[in-house]
Amino acid sequence: MRCRQAFPAQPWRATHTIFASLPFGQNGAMVGVTAVDSAGLHAVLLSPEGICLFDASKDTGAADLSVHRAVPPFDRPGFASSLMSDVGHAYLAPTGEPTAIGRYATGESVCRWSQAGETTDVVLGADGPRAVRTYREAQLSREIDLLGSATGGLFPAVHLRVPGPGGYVLDMRLVDHE
Repeated sequence: MRCRQAFPAQPWRATHTIFASLPFGQNGAMVGVTAVDSAGLHAVLLSPEGICLFDASKDTGAADLSVHRAVPPFDRPGFASSLMSDVGHAYLAPTGEPTAIGRYATGESVCRWSQAGETTDVVLGADGPRAVRTYREAQLSREIDLLGSATGGLFPAVHLRVPGPGGYVLDMRLVDHE
């Protein structure tokens, strides 16, 4: 049960402020609105002024996603799937039960899901989930720090880091949720 506390119970809607630290010093602030229910995931990015920059949804169980709006540079190939993957890894529990529960060599408790070439670890602290780490082919592909105490399953701050040459960091602060 503690493993699943890293992810909010569905259905839910949330608004976050997002500060993106991108390669080559390209940084920016946005507002993210996310909704999840039994039908699927819906994510919207807004400029600080409220202009819709990106809007996409993915039905539960569907392989493809629907992009409803994407203005440059959010229309680049691969952006939509990457954004939906970020949201999914940060806020949606992996399917099924953990394949292992144990401890890292450092002593941290961890719940592990392994599916289709991807491993997701939920790292537990004394007071609940602290991080979600995703690995592809034994390489860290996404690291998510869960900061503060969750309210309604949503943490007040989420720090997402994608390592590598094209890597980036997203700092998300919860504004509102239901």
